[in-house]
Amino acid sequence: MPLIKQEKFDERLEAAFEFLESARAQNKIRSYGLATWICFRSPPTETEIYVSLEKVMDLARKVGGDNHGLRYVQLPINLMMPEAMV
Repeated sequence: MPLIKQEKFDERLEAAFEFLESARAQNKIRSYGLATWICFRSPPTETEIYVSLEKVMDLARKVGGDNHGLRYVQLPINLMMPEAMV
């Protein structure tokens, strides 16, 4: 069972994006990103872990428009974790 439901995760992520877009509007930051160990490397069948990058980008556009500040995604890429390269 996931720690939080997908809807709650989306609400929290949207709130975070709203905060970060507000900081951009005040010229406190230029851009922002996400760092994750596993959620973007997991297959969609792993519903407790998987997060859709496409859905995250849609949420960033919803909050910040086409010129949103979400510019970076950091995740591990190495011989033992090649999923991001596929």
